[in-house]
Amino acid sequence: MPYRTLAVALAATLLLCTGPATAAAPAPNTVLSWFDGVPNFNIGSNVECITQNIEPTVAGYTGFTYLPPNRTHAVGEVFYTHLVLSHPGNPCVGSAVGIEIALPAGVQFATSTANPAFCFARSSQGPTLYNLGTDPAYGCPQSFPVSANGRRVAPPNSGSGAWRMAFGFWIEILIPLTATSPQSGANPIVWTVNPAIGQFGQVSVGPQINNDVIFRSAHEDQNLTLALCTVTPIAAGC
Repeated sequence: MPYRTLAVALAATLLLCTGPATAAAPAPNTVLSWFDGVPNFNIGSNVECITQNIEPTVAGYTGFTYLPPNRTHAVGEVFYTHLVLSHPGNPCVGSAVGIEIALPAGVQFATSTANPAFCFARSSQGPTLYNLGTDPAYGCPQSFPVSANGRRVAPPNSGSGAWRMAFGFWIEILIPLTATSPQSGANPIVWTVNPAIGQFGQVSVGPQINNDVIFRSAHEDQNLTLALCTVTPIAAGC
């Protein structure tokens, strides 16, 4: 069933949880929660523009949606994974960040008109939230070609296939998925992040998907939230 656009739910708070458990049908207008994996605070390194010290370039984490309060999606239902990246490093010219995603067996992409991928950014100036899907310099991919580390997640308008980032910049990418078999969480979704030539880092999370496909009500009007709108100070546009 279709998800509403993110704009209707940007002010919702990202919920912390102990992890998803059993399955049950949600009420209409459900705000989906995120179960996030362990952050990686050391993706690549650079020479700081002013001090010349060596510092991490990018930090990030990934997660997947579940139904509140702690209920997993079922086989055949659309759920989302997201990648959240920040750029604490301050190289003088910024970074061109390559992104790839690898899915576990039994999980596949589910992008469609009803359930598109979303891409947002948070700038340090303002700060301000931007929809990269409508940005002529970025765009948001809806298909993901095969690459060395799974599938390439590239901004279609960039020309280089990389996401331009700089000090204080954040990106959040949300991709719809569906499972063809139950998932216990043992086999992860893995995102590979490449902030510079020869520099790679990964973040991962194991999705949990149940096989309860009987007596499930229609999942109308499920709303997604943005982790970028939990970063303080809250960005204009959230």
